[in-house]
Amino acid sequence: MNEEFLVDPAGFNSALELKYLLEKFGFFQGRFIGQFPKSWKKQIYENIDTLPDLEQTRIRILLNKSEDCLVPSGQNFDATLPWLNNAHQQIEQQNFQGIIAASANEWNYPTLDEVDHNYLMGGHDIRILASSDNYTKITKRLLQLSHEIVLVDPYLKLYRDGCEYVLNDFLGSAQQGKCRSFVIWARHEEASLKTKQAYMQMLDKKYKPKLMNGAQIIVKLVNDEASSQKMHARLMLSKLGGFRFDHGFSEFDEDRYVDVAIIDRKTHNDYCRWYLDPGSPNDFEIVEEYII
Repeated sequence: MNEEFLVDPAGFNSALELKYLLEKFGFFQGRFIGQFPKSWKKQIYENIDTLPDLEQTRIRILLNKSEDCLVPSGQNFDATLPWLNNAHQQIEQQNFQGIIAASANEWNYPTLDEVDHNYLMGGHDIRILASSDNYTKITKRLLQLSHEIVLVDPYLKLYRDGCEYVLNDFLGSAQQGKCRSFVIWARHEEASLKTKQAYMQMLDKKYKPKLMNGAQIIVKLVNDEASSQKMHARLMLSKLGGFRFDHGFSEFDEDRYVDVAIIDRKTHNDYCRWYLDPGSPNDFEIVEEYII
């Protein structure tokens, strides 16, 4: 899940081929294209320069609409070597899962016409050992490419060390990218402390030092008894996509395996309407709210 592939910028010759490629990638597909080299899109534009103007325009529109498929590769590119040789080195270093090549090659990397589901591998869910490192590795791209992350966990106890380890890893990864806002929803009766002052002091001690200038955490402790929806699922959401965690956002004293799954597009849209959209029908009673 969330594998990253490299695609030769000369690997397609029409908007239809590019559309076919991009449909296989993105947050809802659980895989991404690494922009390798950094000028990957620029190289595409250079390669399509001989196509009719209308076809070039279609390709540019597709690329602009598919930002959620593309991620920074973060890898150096040796301009003295062909693209495929550079990409093959990245595979040998285990930085990426696979390559989609422009033509037949000595390493038998498939071309776009040859790619099948088995080659793309992965899936929409995974079982992992419950650790902050594993949680952050799985969610890295959502954390770093989103401007705001929403965490929903009715049983989230931010004062526990296991939660602190996970959330601080999330904060560290997210702030390496675009994210500057975390919004946390938890059930008041499960998550609160004896006094509001004690809760605020806990937040200041455990989490405030991890925030960059301009970043914030908003914690909403709610009562959902009278709501049309009950808090149950443990979710990480943004406008780009989301994950469901079956055991929430915590490490455990013992080794424990947990399931993490990509939320499908329709369900994601429903959750966004409830937790993210302006004018949301969310009718939870906010008992306590904290901003740091």
